Amino acid sequence: MYRLLFLVGCCSWLGAQDIDTTLLLPDATVTGFRDEAPSYRVAASISTITAAEVRAYPTGDLLPAMNRLPGVRFEERAPGSYRISVRGSTLRSPFGVRNIKVYWNGIPLTEPGGDTQLNFLDLNNVDRVELIRGPAGSLYGAGTAGTLLLSTDTLSGPVRADLTNGSFGFFRAGAQVQGQSNGNAYQLRLAHQRTQGYRVQSALSRQTVQASTRWSAGEHRSLRLHALYTRLGYELPGALTAEQYAADPRQARPGSVETNASINYDNLLVGIGHDWQQGRWSNQTTVYGTGFYFDHPFNFDYKRETNLGLGGRTAFDYRLPLAASVLKLSFGAEQQLQYRMANNFGNEDGSPGTLNFSDEITSQQRIVFAQATQDFGAWKLSAGASVNDLGYRVDRTFDVDGNQGVTRSNFTAVFSPRVAVLRDFGRYSVYGSVSSGFSPPTLDEFRTNEGSINTGLRPERGVNYEIGTKGNRGPVDYSVSLFYLRLSETISIFSDARGTSLFRNAGNTNQYGLEVALDYAAAPWLDLYGSYTYHRFRYGDYAQRGEDYSGNRLPGTAPHIVNIEARVQLPVGVYATFTENYTDAIPLNDGNTVYGEAYHLVRARVGYRKRVRKMQYDFYLGGSNLLDERMSFGNDLNPQFGGRYFQPAAGRNYFLGVTISR
Repeated sequence: MYRLLFLVGCCSWLGAQDIDTTLLLPDATVTGFRDEAPSYRVAASISTITAAEVRAYPTGDLLPAMNRLPGVRFEERAPGSYRISVRGSTLRSPFGVRNIKVYWNGIPLTEPGGDTQLNFLDLNNVDRVELIRGPAGSLYGAGTAGTLLLSTDTLSGPVRADLTNGSFGFFRAGAQVQGQSNGNAYQLRLAHQRTQGYRVQSALSRQTVQASTRWSAGEHRSLRLHALYTRLGYELPGALTAEQYAADPRQARPGSVETNASINYDNLLVGIGHDWQQGRWSNQTTVYGTGFYFDHPFNFDYKRETNLGLGGRTAFDYRLPLAASVLKLSFGAEQQLQYRMANNFGNEDGSPGTLNFSDEITSQQRIVFAQATQDFGAWKLSAGASVNDLGYRVDRTFDVDGNQGVTRSNFTAVFSPRVAVLRDFGRYSVYGSVSSGFSPPTLDEFRTNEGSINTGLRPERGVNYEIGTKGNRGPVDYSVSLFYLRLSETISIFSDARGTSLFRNAGNTNQYGLEVALDYAAAPWLDLYGSYTYHRFRYGDYAQRGEDYSGNRLPGTAPHIVNIEARVQLPVGVYATFTENYTDAIPLNDGNTVYGEAYHLVRARVGYRKRVRKMQYDFYLGGSNLLDERMSFGNDLNPQFGGRYFQPAAGRNYFLGVTISR
């Protein structure tokens, strides 16, 4: 109660200040291929999630909002341990976010080594989501699955505070102060989240502090700064066998408690951006620096790392009117450099033991890109390409077996083209595209946790063919896309007897998909939404260890996913959101002999908003997994020994909270 009174008092005091507000781009506008156009005018599978939609769901993270999108599976293996699959990218993601390029406020959040620590962001640090599904290497470099653009530029009011309590020790508090004056804007956002977790050894604690400013630097120029500090710690319960899962899904893997299996981060990210526009020219440039300390006791070892990174991205646009058309030329470059000092020890009852090996690692990635878009009114043609270069240098300064030395891996520069055509019929469009993508081994795949350096691992290459239609028919907004992605040298995961994640090339895969989304404004107070995903993802020619898996389903991908959603907003201030997610059975190994069960995940949130003078109060309650289904999120794929596949998700749970804003 004292926390609630404190937040109310802060909001009332700040609410007395008179601060102007601004808005970000209109909800229907997308920027993914430098279009700044309505979604139906962009020849690609692009979905957006607004600030209101991000916060309309019953949770403290992006998971349910992202999972409503077709082609997406956002998993939480344990609180804070996220994994995103876009069009089947789970195949090579034992943990974290891979094969997807992620930007936050224009800053590359994805490391040059290919991994993305999405758990550094609290829900409070995201106002808008834009997801490109499929290869976008012509502008963003590595990644055959897609590109995720996150931003926090929306100024919805000068002050906001929220407080939520829930099942399994869940508690979350956030506060936000923001405003603008004479064209200059600022934001300060604070968030704290903790939970004991559903399972043994699954607690989480995360604190974030974000400071952002934007100010005018002249008639045609502006500057922006974003700084984010995150302290994150979460425990790892580990995967269970089928027998353990059936007996007690809340238990941890044997040994996880004794060794204090967990991950702990301290991270600082600072980015400075410069926006310039004059006449037909415009430019956006961002430079950033980042550093984190990583402490990771695991069941069989103990890892400590210190990481420093820096980089930047610049993009120019030139618009040239030509009779009845407009030609837009875009070109630019991106470079990232990362230095990491990594030490691997034995784990002695949750503390570092004997040093096994120590590495100094340098990773660097370079991208040069260009694109031309010709807009003829009803017709829109686009062609773009990039050249991408990546290299690792691992200097093993100590090895308990005496195997010191330097290992280099410089992957051949890759040319990634894309061409697309769109026909606008007024309120809807039809488009087609062909895009090439590539995805080199990430640093964690190249240098694995047990000390080996996999110099034989080759980059994935893929070509994506896609046709689709999207637009508006009266009260219905819709999008439909059909695609075929053929990957060669597909990287797949397996694990050794200890449970260490290892990687290998798996020949080629054939990935066919249908993705549909419908949004129906049934009444002024009722909005209905539905999405459907059909993925027929199979190995092509793939044999391993004397077994032929050719034609088998790809592990980690559900053939069918259905989302149904109803949003109610009554004039009296009462509102509700109801969602159901059906996920089909998921194969968990290359042989397709073990499956994760199909499930229906039902969530709901009901609330009441009331404005009192200048302040708005929002009281809400809700729950997740209301059918109390037994399910496993973030399954481990291809465990070679022990059969530890399952990461049980929480049973029925509830929450209660309040948001106060002006």
